Amino acid sequence: MIIFIAKVIFALVLIPIGYIVYGLVYRYHQRSLKFLRGPANTSLFFGADYDLLHQEETGVLEKKWFEEYGTAFRASTYFSEDMLMVADPKALQYVTVTSGYRFPKPEDVRQITAFLMGRGILNAEGVIHNRHRKALNPAFSAKQLRQFLGLFQRSTGRLVGNWQEELGNSASEGSVINVTKWLPKITLDVIGQSAFNYNFGSLDGKETELGTIFENLFYYTEEKRFLGFLNASKRVARPLFKKASAEKITRDQFEGKDVLSVLVHANQEEDPKKRLDEDEVLSQMATMILAGHETTASTMTWILYALTKNPKDQEKIYREIQEIRERNGDNEPSPQDLDSMPFFNAVIKESLRLYPIVPIITREAQSDDAIPLEFPITTVSGDQISQIPVNKGQRVALCLGMYNRLPQVWGHDADQWNPGRFMNPTKKRTLGVYANLMSFSAGLRACIGWRFAVMELQAILFGLTEKFEFCPPASGVLDEIQAVPFGLIIPMKKGKWREGKQMPLLVKARR
Repeated sequence: MIIFIAKVIFALVLIPIGYIVYGLVYRYHQRSLKFLRGPANTSLFFGADYDLLHQEETGVLEKKWFEEYGTAFRASTYFSEDMLMVADPKALQYVTVTSGYRFPKPEDVRQITAFLMGRGILNAEGVIHNRHRKALNPAFSAKQLRQFLGLFQRSTGRLVGNWQEELGNSASEGSVINVTKWLPKITLDVIGQSAFNYNFGSLDGKETELGTIFENLFYYTEEKRFLGFLNASKRVARPLFKKASAEKITRDQFEGKDVLSVLVHANQEEDPKKRLDEDEVLSQMATMILAGHETTASTMTWILYALTKNPKDQEKIYREIQEIRERNGDNEPSPQDLDSMPFFNAVIKESLRLYPIVPIITREAQSDDAIPLEFPITTVSGDQISQIPVNKGQRVALCLGMYNRLPQVWGHDADQWNPGRFMNPTKKRTLGVYANLMSFSAGLRACIGWRFAVMELQAILFGLTEKFEFCPPASGVLDEIQAVPFGLIIPMKKGKWREGKQMPLLVKARR
């Protein structure tokens, strides 16, 4: 993703020189945040974007800047335009929740999103986004999602079986498994079956065009895979949609609230204010397939990484699982059972806090505005301010990952692994949709599938931790793993990014 985005930006340098000059002059004089402190501009064309995308470890630069300048500061973006970077909780609340649709995605971000996923919900703004969200909401209600828990558990059982087969006679000693190879398989199968009644068969070794694209999506030599994803996903989605549409026509009333059913219903709406056209429907399916599986797989990878480095916490989870088993016998845990495990859920929350899969999202002021701050900052002139005036068109980077690590919010150990902070939280906040975290964003554009993702994480973590113990593969190996900003936060070995995703863990069968 880094190379792809960098190439998109770099292509701007190759366009006619007249446009470059125009872009530089226009953007430089269009708006200014020079009254704010911030890091020096290191690139005339690329600004801080290049530095952020090419840092070896996600968050290193942001942490340095936020420690020096406070919870909001000025940085530069491409063509040396000023960009406001914020992690202040009140500012994030204002932009994502209070302001409604007044801070849309910038046009260039929308173009890249459309290139990857078409005209789906992630690319929609304003009334169009509202139409998409209302159409999809029935598929992601808490009541609707409970019916998918059995699927999550059966899929986890298949993954457990594959790992047990891979361990073979070395089950007690364990074998090293690169979990980034397997976790996307289970999440791809889950999203295919739950949302579209489509069997990718990834865990069974079935080869599909989309499965092959996903397997190679995060290798440096395979950035071209992104170019074919949207077309390939639409080729898969179109016959599923056509078949479901034909079947619905034969029924007297709308049945089912899975994603495919609600999309068919939205496509056949008579009211144009509610209807989704066929391309929007196919784009929604592409969006759900990409956003709904890789993000959850990556989060699960980081959960296992954290537990491997903290074996005592892994054992606490295992003890909670045993308590559920003693109470339920052979019956699989219910949603209420999974929610009743305090430390188990604290681990999921702490992992989402430290490893938010999308650490920065970008917005743009639709009109002149003033963004309030909970924690005042110092300007270039030495004044203390509690709000930042912004002009129409001002680019704003919402640093979700930095908010999740703010000492002012999470305490002196904000950079450290400590699931206990969620057992007895001392401060009550309502930011975000889950556990006062910004990992799923907030407001009208919060992740529509966050409940789906949390329940899926619960089911997979329960099933894997019950059957396996996760240990460091060898001395120092996990110290080589870096959280690389590759669009998502991707685990890779230091100096070996071209090998793609890596999370080798020593997996032992529990006795």
